[in-house]
Amino acid sequence: MKCPTCGSTSLHKNGRPNSRQRYRCKDCGRQFMVQLPTSNIEQEISVNQSELKSLAEAPRVGIAILLLDAENLKIDVNTEQFLANISEYSLQVKIAFANWKSSSLSKSDLELFERGYQLIHVPEGKNSADAQMMSMGATIGKQYYDAKAVFVCSSDWLLTHLCNSLQNQGLIVYRVKRQPDNILTVENRNTLEVRHYSLKMATEIPQLEEFVAQIKELLQAENESISQRKSELSIIASLLEKRCEISLDRESKQILSKVFSEELEVWETQNVATKFAENEENIQSNTVYLPEINSRAEFEQEVIKIISNIPLKKNKTFVDLELVDKNFMAIFGDDMGQVLKDLKINNDLENFFRFSPKFRAKKKLRSKEYQVAIAENVKILNSQIISSPEQLEKALVNIIKILAVHEPYGYIYISNIGTEFKKKYNHSITTILKQLKLSGKFLDFLKNSSCFNIKKVGKRYQVAIANN
Repeated sequence: MKCPTCGSTSLHKNGRPNSRQRYRCKDCGRQFMVQLPTSNIEQEISVNQSELKSLAEAPRVGIAILLLDAENLKIDVNTEQFLANISEYSLQVKIAFANWKSSSLSKSDLELFERGYQLIHVPEGKNSADAQMMSMGATIGKQYYDAKAVFVCSSDWLLTHLCNSLQNQGLIVYRVKRQPDNILTVENRNTLEVRHYSLKMATEIPQLEEFVAQIKELLQAENESISQRKSELSIIASLLEKRCEISLDRESKQILSKVFSEELEVWETQNVATKFAENEENIQSNTVYLPEINSRAEFEQEVIKIISNIPLKKNKTFVDLELVDKNFMAIFGDDMGQVLKDLKINNDLENFFRFSPKFRAKKKLRSKEYQVAIAENVKILNSQIISSPEQLEKALVNIIKILAVHEPYGYIYISNIGTEFKKKYNHSITTILKQLKLSGKFLDFLKNSSCFNIKKVGKRYQVAIANN
């Protein structure tokens, strides 16, 4: 997902008002919301429409105002930034109320003044700051005609009347209170949404569902890390055999692999030789029991197993050929090229995978290195992406809508559409047309569809969405 304003993918979740997920861009600071449809195709269409709408809308006009009872609540720079990120309007006016002659506030006034606060002095006495906030807040809409949101920062219950008054003026009101254990609560009085912020940790306390999602992401990242380290340890074990002239049977390798995975943290701080000695009864030094490959079919079957056990990201099927070769060597003691040579098969790995019906091979972008995938998995993924001419039309319509946002007549060069399609679906439009068994070129498909208008500009073609 990308920010509709700047195109950045650096996003973080920022609440769920009215059960809709809201995001904030870490680069430009803008917020936007998307709706979660039920199916994958509907989700892509809905997200694209939401991005299109966000791009077409002008930035929010208006400002946010912060009213602070400095005698009751202290707000540092981090807390202020957290509050500013909550509002969809820019926080431009900050006013602090207190008896600035008080010795307890001797340093706060200078700090707040340097941070751009207007300092309002009130006489000494209980609730003096509250009274002044209520007096000024009641007319805030007249003093600042472009005010859209107000933060009322105080734990005193007296300011509930001020919050009601501001809401009656049509303003979005955020009530900011301090709770026990240095927890700050921010309640949107209009939507009743409540956010929590730890003053001690200087971070927002997420909602339960967001917390669970974060834990799942951390666990997934940790599992991928462990899988990678286990693969590296298997390679090290194979190299250890050759370097130290030690022979391990398959069972011993499995035992070592299990020990390594369970003792990863211990291995980082203790002597490797000591842990190896604890398991030396499982090591046989005279006989090698490495698995053997005696035919092309066995070779292909073992490679398919290796590729299947390598963790991949969602909707990815290709894996680096170099990584497959390393895993193969860890199991069989020889690289794939040597095994192919022993079987009197072409030992050029790239050519073998390119012409084998059980695999697919491709070069990495801007690199001479190859990636490989299981042919059946590629077919399954392709069928999940675009499975009919109607789905292809919808996908192209969504891409044109995004690209044509800033085009006055809505026409886009066909080559630009092809480039964007390849980025999004990892396949060219020509490839999809062949999979759908549609004859003709991409231009012919557009001309034969009632969804598009075509025109020629010089030697190039442009396309726009037809006005049905």
